[in-house]
Formats: sequence, structure tokens, C-alpha cells
Amino acid sequence: MAAITVMAASAASKGHRYARLRPPHAFHHPDAAVNRRVPVRAAAVAATLSTVAAPVVGQAAATAATTPAAPAAVASVPDAFAARAAGTNPVYFVHGIDWNRSRPGNAQINCDSTWKSAIAALRAKGWKGPMVTWGYYAKDTRCTRKFNGDLNTRLQELGRRLAWDINDHYGKSGKPVDVVAHSMGGLVVRAAVEGVRRYGKNKDWPDRLLIRDVVTYSTPHTGTSWGTSCVALRGWKQCSDVRPNSGFLKWAGQDPQGAGGTDWTLVGASDDDTITSGSATGMRARHKVIYAAGQGLEHSVIKNKGTGSGWKHRYSNDHGATWRSTSGGAGPLLLLHNALSGTSA
Repeated sequence: MAAITVMAASAASKGHRYARLRPPHAFHHPDAAVNRRVPVRAAAVAATLSTVAAPVVGQAAATAATTPAAPAAVASVPDAFAARAAGTNPVYFVHGIDWNRSRPGNAQINCDSTWKSAIAALRAKGWKGPMVTWGYYAKDTRCTRKFNGDLNTRLQELGRRLAWDINDHYGKSGKPVDVVAHSMGGLVVRAAVEGVRRYGKNKDWPDRLLIRDVVTYSTPHTGTSWGTSCVALRGWKQCSDVRPNSGFLKWAGQDPQGAGGTDWTLVGASDDDTITSGSATGMRARHKVIYAAGQGLEHSVIKNKGTGSGWKHRYSNDHGATWRSTSGGAGPLLLLHNALSGTSA
């Protein structure tokens, strides 16, 4: 896994995203069909990352602040590896799309049930860091935090909101995080990292993003045909973003890197009849795993199974240049722990 290098604090601090945004502000949409300045009204810009549980103490004061302190330096290399080995880094969990709804605002995911198995698997292996389930639909339930979006909220905007959440809770104090994502959630993470890389000098985005490891399960990194079908059937903008060769996918970059480096592990399955294994591992990334057919790893299941070994899969640790096969490999959830803790896949 990629080492975390020492990063100096930014010389110039950036105003808070809500206090200093100018309505309307520039929205950098990647799709050629809407590649123009799109006005975002003040009410939409001011929509907060609402908390399902008790609100964070002092959040209102933080939102009102216009000149927060300059970000702290990234943890040193020894400290970063120690945190990885001890399993103390925060882990974010980002769900996939809920597309088959009659109205865009009806999308709803239960974050707790979606990520219950993955969180339990990490805890069983001794992971001590905070577990943050992050949602992006207004009707999402039982999430640590969420943004009140809907099926017409573009992936770039969801990435921006995720980037700010990570920055506000951990990054500004120099604390790296790990991210686990399922399906379209992996594209939200790509948007967060790529958006900060492109627009970090713009106060609409954080200066930097400290994401150490990312694991994506069945993410359509090269798009999916059902995105095209969904556009024809429902017309949702999120479906448009996941179409093959969409403007968003061209914009999202290959192997995007956060401050100090980001190590990606892409996981797909031959049993997945929603996202092909080729798309699930289609982005440039150091680590790629494809589970063989006949193991019951359908699209909604792959993130919930496999805490032991004995699984058949192919894997690459050199950006897909060479592949090896095994019949005694780690299951998807054991693989998750291995990827985040820096042990072998």
C-alpha cells in the first residue's frame, strides 16, 4: 500500500464553504451537455450535512466561521503506518444509488443495514477507529451523517460534499481517513479526490483531501449500460453520470490521489449481473481483485460476505499489468481488512 508522506500545512487558510460562497457560484460540471456555469441558489448551497444522530457540538459556530485555522500537517510516515497497523484511522462508508423511484426525492438507503456486515467484520479484526456511514439522499436513514441530495444531485457535487465532510471532521487536523464504497459510491469518492485535485485552490472545495486507502466494491468505473437504460426510463442525472463514456467519467480521472497518496483497491465479481467485473476494475489502480463465478457474490451481496479465506479470485498488485489466480484467497470482507491494514490481499 502507498506510504503517507509528510505534507506541510497550507500557507493560506481558506474561508468556510458556507460562509463565503457567492450565490450563484460556478459549478464545474463535466458533462458536455451541461458544461456551463450553472447557478446554485443560496438555499441549496447552504444545505448542511445533516446528522441523523445528535448534531455535532459547535457545528453552527464552525459553519459561521469565515477564516478557520490553517490545516495541520499530515501525520509522519511512522505515525501513519502505526495507525494503519493498529486500525485506528476513521473509516468512511459510502453507499450506492437507489435509482428505481418514481420521484428523485424518494431515494432512500438505510446506512446501518447496508454497512452492518462490513463494520462488524472490521471490528472483529480489531479495528478501533471511528466508523462513519455517510449518506447523500435526504431520506437516507441511520447514517452517521448525510447530505440532503436526491437522484438529480450530480456526482461531482456529492463528491464535493463528501470532501468537505472528511476535511471538516478529520482532514483539517491532519488526520487521514480510509473509505469503503459500494457501486456508485465509489464514483462519489473519485469525484471527491479528483475535485480537490482540480479545484482545491477554489474556496468551494477543500485545499486538500487526506484519504489513505479506498476500497470499492462493484463500482462502475467505466460506466454501466443500466445507466443508459435508467436515463431512458427515469431521466435521473445520477444515471446520466454513470453511463459509459459520460462526461463525468471522462472528468473523474484515473487513480486520483489525495494529499500524501491514495491507494485504491478495486473489487468485482463474475457473479455480479449489474456491474461487470471489467467495469468494477476498469480504473487505473494498483490493486484489483475479481472473484470467480459460482460463489454467490451478486451486486448487493459482495460487500456483505467473505470474512475467511478459501475464495477463488484473480488479483493484480501492479495496476493490472500481471494477474495471478488463487483458490485460497481472502473473501471480500477479509480482503477489506487486509487492504486497509496494509497486509497482503
